[in-house]
Amino acid sequence: MKTYKYPLLDSQSQIFENVKKYFLEAESLPPACYKDTEFYNAEIKNIFLKSWLFVGREEKLPCSLSYFVIDVLGESVIITKNADGEIKAFHNFCRHRGARLMDGHGVTKQFRCPYHNWGYSHNGDLIGAPDMKKTENFCMKDNGLVKIKIENWAGFLFINFDSDPAPLLEHLGDLPKTLEKYDLIKMLCIKETHHRVACNWKLYTEVDMEDYHAPTVHPLSIGRQVFPRQPSRGEYETTFYENPKTVSVVPTDEGPVFPHIEGLSGKAATGTYFTMIYPSFFLVTTLDSCWWINKTPINETNSAVDVGYCFPKSTVAREDFEEVSRRYIERWDRVIREDNNICERHQASINSRWCLPGRLSFHEEVVNAMNKWVLERVMPKEVVSDV
Repeated sequence: MKTYKYPLLDSQSQIFENVKKYFLEAESLPPACYKDTEFYNAEIKNIFLKSWLFVGREEKLPCSLSYFVIDVLGESVIITKNADGEIKAFHNFCRHRGARLMDGHGVTKQFRCPYHNWGYSHNGDLIGAPDMKKTENFCMKDNGLVKIKIENWAGFLFINFDSDPAPLLEHLGDLPKTLEKYDLIKMLCIKETHHRVACNWKLYTEVDMEDYHAPTVHPLSIGRQVFPRQPSRGEYETTFYENPKTVSVVPTDEGPVFPHIEGLSGKAATGTYFTMIYPSFFLVTTLDSCWWINKTPINETNSAVDVGYCFPKSTVAREDFEEVSRRYIERWDRVIREDNNICERHQASINSRWCLPGRLSFHEEVVNAMNKWVLERVMPKEVVSDV
């Protein structure tokens, strides 16, 4: 039996040498990378707390003074739109003694602490602190909510816990140009679903970006697809499936479908892009709609999987939208159930003491690219080389 010395992050470790090879010569990550606590903690520190993380669509803030709360990576965050329409993000704790401020979503004039009634504006300013007049050297201006970086691309909101990250558009590179014809800013997310899946976050990102499993895992909902890796400049991977039909309904569905996105042209009008924005945001942009799957680690072997289904505003306004979209949603929900099941089955077996890395097929080039991306950020620099 092949065994690995611990810790995985030993700067002298050779266990990743086969991962770093050209993908048709390479192996998958060692199974320990999907369950080891030290490796997981290094991912959180060096990847997730330094990356742009998707938190929701802009339409979740329908008006000024609206907000929603998201819990991610053991942190709680308030996303809000202030009176001027600016979108802000703050840590969801009171500056008094740290009590949780808000839950859920809604519209409110101010954020009030349920413990001692301190109040905050949608700009994060402390505007009310009862009975603090006798406290020496207490300054209201110094006790506002702790800010978090937030940026908006095409209606998709991303936060970054790093205090000085590169701008989101720099992270995305040329992706906005590649996807510009889909006019994503004019989409509406009409449904979200939320799942807890018993698998490491990387297993789910990998299943999203390879077509090898589709005929087996999705024989009716997807069937056989081949979508080769596309050139990219930025912190993302994308593949393209050339097909003149939408992928948002099952291949055998002969029912009515929605019209193509207005103004869709060029390569985008000939098929579907499957895109992974690092570290874990998956976006499918097809001829008439788009959908996203966001994976967030809960712990070494469990992930939050959030899914959103989007259509152009003009499509949502159609009289037949509810009837036709029902088939789209049924197909998307089915694919998610199938991926959830296979990822949990994969994690259960990869937990074996005897499980070994495996060789990759020509369908899995992006899996290898994503494995290398993770290693380059988690491992000491001298361990990972460019291949």
